[in-house]
Amino acid sequence: MKHYIIILLFITGNVFSQDIDTIKEFALRDAKATSQASIDRNLSNILKHTHPKILKTYGEKNLIDTMDEIFKTMDAQKIKIVSSQVDEIADIKKENREYRCLVKNTIKMDFNGRYVTLKSSLFGFYDKNKSQWYFVESNKLLDDPETKKLFPRFKTDIEIPLDEHIADN
Repeated sequence: MKHYIIILLFITGNVFSQDIDTIKEFALRDAKATSQASIDRNLSNILKHTHPKILKTYGEKNLIDTMDEIFKTMDAQKIKIVSSQVDEIADIKKENREYRCLVKNTIKMDFNGRYVTLKSSLFGFYDKNKSQWYFVESNKLLDDPETKKLFPRFKTDIEIPLDEHIADN
């Protein structure tokens, strides 16, 4: 009987580990897709990975119009995203009956000939029914009043770092 319990514990531990590995692979896949969508200005792909609370509150058309306006402003000011790279899936935890993660990324931007590197992060929420991650800019969960209204009781044990701007020479 002891052997069966040990085997059962080993099997369930292995299945859980594989599940976390798969979820982490999905996080990396979806974070990279979101990152590339920002460079390509692929609005539908950005929206695909935007948290449903944001879509529901603001509406798809309004979000597309807003993002389109942001890109037009960037063009007028000669601001361009040069690269956007996912550095790592820093943490995955099950909280509040869902998997969550922190995705660290590096964004290089050209501000009319002045280059800036932004070290930032996305906070991910996993939808197990769709095997898909939705993201929110992490810093907005910390200090943006509108985002805090959308996630009023948001708490996490995942450490969210502040964004870091580095001026390149």
